[in-house]
Amino acid sequence: MSKKMMTKTITGVVLALLVIPPFILGGVYIEVFIALATAIASYEIAKLNAKKVSYVFVVMLFVAIEAMAHVPISLFTFVAAVFLIVLFVLEVSIEEFRLDQVAYSYLIATMLALAWLGVFHIYENGYGGFGMLYVAIACYTCDSGAYFFGMAFGKHKLSPRISPNKTWEGAIGGYFCGVVFSLLIAMKYCPTMPLNLVYTASIALPAMAEIGDLAFSSIKRHFNLKDFGNLLPEHGGVLDRIDSLVFCLMLFNGLMLLLG
Repeated sequence: MSKKMMTKTITGVVLALLVIPPFILGGVYIEVFIALATAIASYEIAKLNAKKVSYVFVVMLFVAIEAMAHVPISLFTFVAAVFLIVLFVLEVSIEEFRLDQVAYSYLIATMLALAWLGVFHIYENGYGGFGMLYVAIACYTCDSGAYFFGMAFGKHKLSPRISPNKTWEGAIGGYFCGVVFSLLIAMKYCPTMPLNLVYTASIALPAMAEIGDLAFSSIKRHFNLKDFGNLLPEHGGVLDRIDSLVFCLMLFNGLMLLLG
């Protein structure tokens, strides 16, 4: 095993040991974990195309994401609208604050808020830590499967404009890994989850993981970034680690509302 792969593996194991307990315990532990992830992600968003990070802007992003994730759903559009207006006020009043920062700051912050809503609804519906495990397995076994299938069989580029290393062979192999493993987890550990939700989500979530990965890769390519941050050795920043999961949580939240 190469030094790079060893570092990546160790970081992944340590990260799992830090992440799993809050999601098993739920409640305030989830709130603290999400607040910490939001704070770091806010810094990574504020850093996009900025010569100097404004910590006032970091705090504003943090407050906006937390507010959208916690207000009653009837007030979500109001908070999102106020956030967008404030971003445009910054754009017209601060010369260094560019229009693409308005667009991407709003886009990523809103996606994070929608993903956190998905987390909260998983616990409200009684699926708990195993419900989160189910979504994470659908997401990350797809990611891992895509990597290994791509390494072993990859020949045809999936989207060379966005991510030159991804292949159709990897994407297809990763997708079926996500489907199979998520179904196994659901059948074993999520007995209260309706079967129509299990089957629909298990088919849809791995595909959504791959879309999320490409979507965040597209954002990084727009800003000429390799990673959003360097907090996690060989994994990048928080946004690099949760890109696929954000899309999976957004979709699963919608499926719970429709089928749960």
